[in-house]
Parts: sequence; structure tokens; C-alpha cells
Amino acid sequence: MKYKKYLLLSFFSFIFCYIHAQTESEISKDSISMKCKQCDSLYNQICPDTQYFFAGHPKPAIFPGGYKKLMIFLKNNIQYPSECKEKNIQGRVIVRFIIDESGKIICPYVYKSIHPALDKEALRIVKLMPNWKSALKNGVPCKSCFSLPFTFKL
Repeated sequence: MKYKKYLLLSFFSFIFCYIHAQTESEISKDSISMKCKQCDSLYNQICPDTQYFFAGHPKPAIFPGGYKKLMIFLKNNIQYPSECKEKNIQGRVIVRFIIDESGKIICPYVYKSIHPALDKEALRIVKLMPNWKSALKNGVPCKSCFSLPFTFKL
């Protein structure tokens, strides 16, 4: 029962973030939000533009140990950038990524930006993450999208 609340909360958080997130306006080689053609293709294939995102994934991807372990991982690894502390910059950065069939995180990018330093920190954390337990479709591991909000608050 306890985990159902977290799953529902995660689902509705994703929907909210998905609907209200900013889209990328330009892509450059130096950009933190850079996506390659292969990643663009993957996102188009497996990340539908509907609010019924999990309809095709009865079992979504899971961080090793579940939601609580994900929160502990984030708490232990996030380092608030000093320049943002000094300027009192706060907000929510959303990083979107694909979890492949083996649970590896691929194609991470900043979906909603606040400040370049906060964006960079959120991406750094995503790249530090261990492999997830992949999503299952009809009992078979499959690729899935995940949007992870990072709330930076002083």
C-alpha cells in the first residue's frame, strides 16, 4: 500500500512535469541539453506525447531499491553549486532520460532548465546513477522514458 502511493505520486508528478516542461529551442555541441539524432529517434519511438505514458508499460523502470533508495541517493550526492547559493538561485530542473533493456541510463538531457550550473549538477547526478531495473512489457525488458525532477531549494 505504501509503495502504491509513491507510484501514484511519481506517475502524477511525471504527468505534471511532462505537461508543463519547457522544450528545447536550440541544440549545440556545447549545450548541456544536447541530444543526438539517435536519441531523438529513440525518444520519438518510445516516449509518446500522451498523458497515458505508462499504458504500454505495466511495470515501469525502478531505481535499485525503489523510490526511497532513489531519494537517499539524490540526497547523498547532490551538491548545490556555490555560484547559485551566492545568487540565491532556486527552482526545479527536470532531466529526462531513457532506461534501456539492461537498465542503463542513456540519452539524458535537461528537459526544464533553471540555471546552467543547476542543470549541469542535475545531469551529473543522473550520470552517477547505477543501472535501474528496466521496464517490462509483457514480461520482457524494454526501453522506457523517465523524467526526474530535481528541486534546488536553499
